[in-house]
Amino acid sequence: MVVAGKLVLLLVVACLSALAMGDTPCGRLEERVLYTMDERTEPSEYPWIGVLLQSQGNGYTNTRCSVVIVNQQHVLTTATCVKRFKHRTGNVSAVVMLGVWNESHSPDEEFACNNRGFCVPGPKLYNVAEIKVHPDADKDTGDNDMAILRLVEPIEWTNYIQPICMEGNAEPESLINRNLHFSGFTHTDNIKGKGLAMTVSRQKCKQLTSASTLPPENQLCAFPVKRTRFYEGAALMDISVERNVPHSFYVVALLARVMNVGVVTTHIYQDLRRARPWIMENTATK
Repeated sequence: MVVAGKLVLLLVVACLSALAMGDTPCGRLEERVLYTMDERTEPSEYPWIGVLLQSQGNGYTNTRCSVVIVNQQHVLTTATCVKRFKHRTGNVSAVVMLGVWNESHSPDEEFACNNRGFCVPGPKLYNVAEIKVHPDADKDTGDNDMAILRLVEPIEWTNYIQPICMEGNAEPESLINRNLHFSGFTHTDNIKGKGLAMTVSRQKCKQLTSASTLPPENQLCAFPVKRTRFYEGAALMDISVERNVPHSFYVVALLARVMNVGVVTTHIYQDLRRARPWIMENTATK
């Protein structure tokens, strides 16, 4: 019975992947998964989240950084995450792993199954052709901590690999005191994680982190529900609403660092909103 069930699931996965190969909308959202306290995602949840790897010899090293899919040729991550790469063009040793839900799954596996016979496609690897760091990235203050990675080959869309929206349909002027969604991989679990974080003012952030100065103007601070440590590059997301129904996710920031002071955990996010013109200009398909 387990074998038969597995075969059925494989067929379902194949059909879903085939359907997703057509027009792929950004920021896919299922309202039923919004109202839970689950810290682990479902396999098809947040399909724009991947992992940044570094090729070394015949293998890969996990950089412990997440990436976010923008379109078929580009992903986003933080500038801090790409410091390790000596070459920004040409012989770039950066590789992104997409369609990954469980980091223990290998790209060599056509399908990855758990002990209950539930199967999903194995993750896919895409080599990076170019790394472009924001021109105003400031290594001293940490501001503008973002980078665009252009891939050698276009991404093949599936039900588990899809892009995030870059803008919302009616964005608020301020993100302060908003309970926003975030997702990425964590240092404590192989399964892609998720959570909620309440954004706070820069003054409150200074207090929470015991910093001597206010955080950079283009960074956001958020107080997460759980203290789980996420990889840098995790996406902070808001939701577009259409006809009073949650419609799609759009990315507003990337996790730049996590600060623990006493019993308080604070997320520091790089706000992407002012950088959208730069992002759109450098991710335009040619």
